[in-house]
Amino acid sequence: MTEQIKNGVDFHYLNAEKFKTNTISVFFNIPLKRETVTKAALLPAVMKRGTEKHRTMLEISKYLDELYSATLHAGIRVKGDGEVLYFTIEYIRDEFIGESLTEKITALLKEFLFEPLCDEGGFNEEYLTGEKRNLKNAIEGLINDKREYVEFKCREAMFGGEGYGMFEAGRVEDLPGITRGNLYEFYNEIINGAKVDVFVSGSFSEAALDMIKDSLCGAFPERDADYVKTEAAAPREGGEEYITEEIPVVQSKLCIGLKCGIEPTSKMYYALMLGGCVFGGSPFSKLFNNVREKLSLAYYAASRTERFKSTMFISCGIETEKYQAAYDEIIAQFEKMKNGEIEDSEIENSKLYMSSRFTSMKDSLRTMEDYYLSQAIMGNDGGIDQLIERTNEVTKEEIVEAFNRIKLDVVYFLKGNMEPEGGEE
Repeated sequence: MTEQIKNGVDFHYLNAEKFKTNTISVFFNIPLKRETVTKAALLPAVMKRGTEKHRTMLEISKYLDELYSATLHAGIRVKGDGEVLYFTIEYIRDEFIGESLTEKITALLKEFLFEPLCDEGGFNEEYLTGEKRNLKNAIEGLINDKREYVEFKCREAMFGGEGYGMFEAGRVEDLPGITRGNLYEFYNEIINGAKVDVFVSGSFSEAALDMIKDSLCGAFPERDADYVKTEAAAPREGGEEYITEEIPVVQSKLCIGLKCGIEPTSKMYYALMLGGCVFGGSPFSKLFNNVREKLSLAYYAASRTERFKSTMFISCGIETEKYQAAYDEIIAQFEKMKNGEIEDSEIENSKLYMSSRFTSMKDSLRTMEDYYLSQAIMGNDGGIDQLIERTNEVTKEEIVEAFNRIKLDVVYFLKGNMEPEGGEE
């Protein structure tokens, strides 16, 4: 159930009575932009450090314990060319403890959003300095996860320094210029101007829902704001680009970025998704069975599709000297998909695998919230059951049609230049 409370502020209720917990979440939708990406990554962490009433993390932790070990989460998520800042509290349902927590939880979430610890100059200087240090470590630590690093570098090469091409944690060089004053100005822009979605998930009485609408949703002023729209990635002019970066490690990483050009709300998307499972998105995929198992060309080989931007990324970890053989086999399996060399059993197994994955989404309130938030951002309807139904309706011919729209865009090779001493990296 979705209801517009006022311009730019929507209320969503996910009725899920099987859980013993409820969640109340607030999402702020903003563009993923170079000038604000680092501030957006920093802001939830600073806000989570303290409020005017609960001024330290210790005080916050003690109060959450008093609320029967309620948990608070805050951060960012990328949604195509946009991102969302989220604040979520999960807590035990009122009827399981014999008292009403919902009003206290709503008040605490409202406190985090509207009463962060500040003074006349902006946010608390000590908290800002600490979170700058943490964010700097996180950004610089990307290189330590080579698989994630090479995929980001591939994505950056595909889309540049704006929107989906950016690293959501931001850039280290931005941090010195972020002050408690200009971060507070950014906070006010978010609170007063960003598209807001309030999700209430679990089991609530009508009185509790009305209270949350009045107290939490009602605290936001009206705003002329909407979701960030993302255009499906279209093939580049002039063919694919090949990039090699050398790094002192033993195991090399290969990431191949492809642009699919398929709208995420179209019927063809479900064929792309299921075909992606057949190709490289499951433990029995063509990439796994051939590149890794049969030919031993990679330590791992898999693909994933990104719905918002309509992209596909193929990732594998390889020995440096096996680069060409691994690349050639990946392309050979991709051509098989385009030519319809797909067994009926591969499609049926993939449907079962995807159905199981989608069904498991119902086992987490936060996962369901993320799914329905994505649906809202895309302007798409249909719940998880309909997602399963549409996936199971996909035919082999539709998969072939979808894969023939996909174009190779960037091949990013993170070349290890160290000799192995025995064993894998």
